[in-house]
Order: sequence, then C-alpha cells, then structure tokens
Amino acid sequence: MTENAVVIEGLGRSFGSKEVLAGVTARIKTGRVVGLLGRNGEGKTTLLKILLDLLASDSGRAEVLGLAPDGSGVIRSKVGYVPEKPAFHDFMTVGRVLELRRRFFPTWSAEKAASLCDCLELDPCLKVRDASKGGLGKLAWVCAASHDPELFLLDEPTSGLDALVRDDILTSLITELHGRGRTFLIANHRMEEMAGLLDEVWVLAHGRLTTYDAEALRRARRVTGRLKPGAKAPSSEGALAVRGEGPLAEWVALDEGAVRWLAGSGAVEGIETAPQAFEETLKCLLSRAGGKR
Repeated sequence: MTENAVVIEGLGRSFGSKEVLAGVTARIKTGRVVGLLGRNGEGKTTLLKILLDLLASDSGRAEVLGLAPDGSGVIRSKVGYVPEKPAFHDFMTVGRVLELRRRFFPTWSAEKAASLCDCLELDPCLKVRDASKGGLGKLAWVCAASHDPELFLLDEPTSGLDALVRDDILTSLITELHGRGRTFLIANHRMEEMAGLLDEVWVLAHGRLTTYDAEALRRARRVTGRLKPGAKAPSSEGALAVRGEGPLAEWVALDEGAVRWLAGSGAVEGIETAPQAFEETLKCLLSRAGGKR
C-alpha cells in the first residue's frame, strides 16, 4: 500500500475555450476521507474521471494507487466508482448486472455483493427499468464496493437515496471501510451529512483547488463586531467576511489567530465570537471561492 493513494500535480483540462482544471495540485494520503466541494460545472466530475482513467488530462500528471492513468483499465479494477448518474442495461435485473460486473473484477466477492444488497434492501430480481433513482444509486454502490477496492471515487453517491439509506451508506458502510484503511474522495452537495467522517475538504472553483483540514474547519468561529467610522470590513485567508455593510460586520474565523488578527486590525471593536456550524463554514468557503477569479 502506497503512502499516497492519489497524487495530482499541475493537472490541467479544457473543453474548447473553457478551462475546467488549471494546474490542480493535491495529494490524498492512504486511509483518508476527502470531501470535494464545488458548484455545478466547476470540474469535480472531470477530476474524478481523469483519476479513474476515463478521461485524459491536457497537462500535468496523476497517480492513483501508485499507477499512472494510461488507458489500460488497470486503475478501474482497483477503484470503486459511483458516478453522478448511474446507468445500467435496462433489460437486466440487479442480479444480472452484478453477475456481469463480476467478470471484470478478479477480486469480486459474490458474498459481499449479496450482503450489500441485503443491507440496502435491494432486490436482486428487480429489473433496472423498474428501479427508482434511489434504487439505481444503491446498485451503483454495490457495484463500487463488491470487489473490495482500496480507493473509492464517489460522485454524489447519496443522490436520490432516502434519509435512512443515506445514513446506512455514510455512517455504516463508509465508516466500516474507512476503518479498514480504505481511501475516499467524495464529491457531494450534502457535505454536512459527512461532517464527522471527513479528514480534508477540497474546494474547486474556477479551475483552482484549495485544500483545508476538516478538523480545523470544525473548530471555526463566527465573529461579529462593529466597524469603526469609515472603516471597511477586513478579510484574510483565515477570516472570511460574511457581512460588511453598515456598522455591524460578521466573519467566519478559521482559527484563533484570525480572531486575534481581526482584533488587531484597528477596524473593528466590540468583537464577540460564537461556535460556527460546519455546514455554514463550507458554504462560506464555497461562496468565497466562487467569487475569486
């Protein structure tokens, strides 16, 4: 097992004149859970497909489980992938889909597939054409996990699933697999669902990737204060301005140093702090990244 499950260096990808990834660089240590956050169209799915060797990059390099994507398909046999929009042959049953997948994965476990179907209450006799969006999501998860991969690339893995099943997947299955040293890169709009599972958060905006330690984000504070006459609300990488019009201003401080920085800026008085919800911190990060160019 390699020290880094994923290595990305200077990765670039464009579609026509649109630059989706602009020199993205990051690493995922083996056994870590990383949440990938970004607005629609910012390149999350493109990044996952490059790592999965389904799409070539224009520049830079990627390494997945010690292997470089080369079009051979070897990486796909070692990775569990849940696409944003799962698609299967609609004339097949769930059981037939799983039997077909088994032929492509040497490490496939029929017992594991059956256990996951039972856990997710997925009927092997169900026809794909009759399956709901949630049913297709369950089938995609079974296909991703039944060959016991070392790395999971999950693109909106809970889309269409009801709350109980989301809880089963996020808190039970991912926690179990993470405990066995598996690595996860998860793009999910409902990032707050997995707040307690994340080790890192990646924010992708305008082709650029910014990484954050999830534990630090969980300790973020909401800061309020009064702006001195004529002063503008200061902001920095550690103190994200939320509201800065009128006499009152608000920030999300990512660490205690940011609180001290605000107090020493000379622009704010009457500073007060309070706990900040993890999901609100993520919204602030995404909003701030979305405004950068």
